[in-house]
Amino acid sequence: MITIDRITPAIGAEIFGIDFSQPIPSDVHDQIYEVLLESLVILVRDANISPEAHINFAKAFGDLDDPHPLYPHVKGFENIVLLENDSGVPPDTNSWHTDLTFKAEQPFASILVARDVPPTGGDTMWSSCYAAYDRLPEGMKNDLENLQAIHDLGDFRNSFTDTKDKKLAVEKLNESVSRFGHNIRPLVCKHPVTGRKFLNFNEAFVTHIVGKTTNEANALKTYLANHMNKPEDQMRWRWSNGDLAMWDNRVTMHYAVADYLPQRRCMNRITVIHDRRERISNQAA
Repeated sequence: MITIDRITPAIGAEIFGIDFSQPIPSDVHDQIYEVLLESLVILVRDANISPEAHINFAKAFGDLDDPHPLYPHVKGFENIVLLENDSGVPPDTNSWHTDLTFKAEQPFASILVARDVPPTGGDTMWSSCYAAYDRLPEGMKNDLENLQAIHDLGDFRNSFTDTKDKKLAVEKLNESVSRFGHNIRPLVCKHPVTGRKFLNFNEAFVTHIVGKTTNEANALKTYLANHMNKPEDQMRWRWSNGDLAMWDNRVTMHYAVADYLPQRRCMNRITVIHDRRERISNQAA
């Protein structure tokens, strides 16, 4: 039987009592899912999960994403993204973001395992998009209710323009925009399972607000980014090798703090794109 310890009132719970070296019963997966819906981020210290068990654990919650369009994968496991950074390969996502919101379907969850973390630094922060919505003034909630945001590859543009050959950079950028495309999502959404409203905005991938001029959109984006950057909505995790984190990517943002360079930080991540239990619930309804 698992037990939990809440990390903050708004977000985060540490889970105890899971042995990843053994098959995990389906009822335990169901318990983990319920804690995830309530706490948004769950963490297990010293999980020491193998790549095979990492895959099996993720599959218990839904379908796995295709290999990442930019990052390498763990050898022999194409669905496990290898996030390996040091002074030679600095991180490119040191900003608040929700993973891959520009894709046709916003991923359900991510499961991250720490393989080699620096002795200091390299924490990850998460923020609740429920709490961000709840704190909005009622007038602002009404103003945002029918607005939509354009999501695209955003900060990933830096990965395609890091070259002195400007012509090549433009070609790579045009190709990447065509390949990854855009998506349009409401700024205020409802969670498909809990029904709670949340603010579906992140500064990394939201590039414009539909119907606004660039100046108007930038002003609103700045307001939302500042509004969502409140410690009361956040939690912070100090990693140790072997730790595991899982978060509901639909209603959270996260920030991998890039304060550890030139030291090395190596993480493994799986993205789950469909919530299997949501599908079952919808079919039953």
